[in-house]
Amino acid sequence: MTRLQTTEAQASANGVSLTQAMGHPSSVVIQDGQKLLDNPLRVDYERAYLAYQALEGTNAIGTGLEMITFLVIPLLFFVYGCGVAAGDARRRILKDRVVFQGAGPYIAAKAATVTAVSLAAVLIAATLSLSAAPILRAALLNTTGRNFPYPVETLSVGSPAVQIAFSGSVAVLFGLLGLFVGLVARSMLIPSLAAGGLLMVAPFAGPCDPRNILTAAGEGVFNYWGGFTPRPPFPVQVELGLFLLVGGLVLVVLVSVAIWSRMTKFV
Repeated sequence: MTRLQTTEAQASANGVSLTQAMGHPSSVVIQDGQKLLDNPLRVDYERAYLAYQALEGTNAIGTGLEMITFLVIPLLFFVYGCGVAAGDARRRILKDRVVFQGAGPYIAAKAATVTAVSLAAVLIAATLSLSAAPILRAALLNTTGRNFPYPVETLSVGSPAVQIAFSGSVAVLFGLLGLFVGLVARSMLIPSLAAGGLLMVAPFAGPCDPRNILTAAGEGVFNYWGGFTPRPPFPVQVELGLFLLVGGLVLVVLVSVAIWSRMTKFV
């Protein structure tokens, strides 16, 4: 917001009003590696408008979730799933639990726990995003007395329910992936380090990186008004991409259960 005020003052000194700036299109020209704006006042106005809308009402839910769904949630819940799977082996009570519950109910209970915690965590994150939005808007945007007389053309506003469902699905997907990998590894250290390297440390391989399937699916869910910009999406139909993700999870589950069922429980 401060940048808009500065740009507006500079434009006014040059005899250009906000009304005049909004009446002309804006374009970006790359010259000598630098971005040159032919209508900076309009660009800054649109950025300020979108930043304000990102924290307005229920839009804040999507703003908060989009910033963690692609970066934080996958690794966080993979590690959590590994921890749930490896906990009994680490405490040396795996045999007792399996004998008491049975192998099938034991795994089902673990999966249900991961699913419930993942969904609950996303709901809490959505609630916190909604609650913190007025405070952040007052502290960061300083929009007191500021109105936006010229609406900015944007895509349709995303549904908070769909955004929560999408983020919850991502949390469940990676939580279960961590759970079944942890059942076989019986440790959370090595799988978590490997997942951290793949998800956070190693640079994305490019637009064909399969992790970008989530980006493609999220394009129809989130608005990205808050300034977060994911990588270009995986060049595949969203339906096929999601099918591949779910199919990969099912394959991991089948292989992990087959290996785990043949492993000794006397640990």
